[in-house]
Amino acid sequence: MRPVSEAELAEVVAGASGPRLVRGGGTRTIGHVVGEVLETSGLSGVELYEPGALTLVVKAGTALAEVEA
Repeated sequence: MRPVSEAELAEVVAGASGPRLVRGGGTRTIGHVVGEVLETSGLSGVELYEPGALTLVVKAGTALAEVEA
């Protein structure tokens, strides 16, 4: 499952009947959960960048390469 909006993600979480394995970029697995995979890669992008305030807000699936760019 790969939601592409916060609304879709909220529906997935609200409708969950069991555990979910959250996967970002797939570089490593954190913990051991047996359940349906929930990929955050569809939730990417920079939401707010204010260098003067040292503030950066990105969505959960944003790749580090995108942040660095």
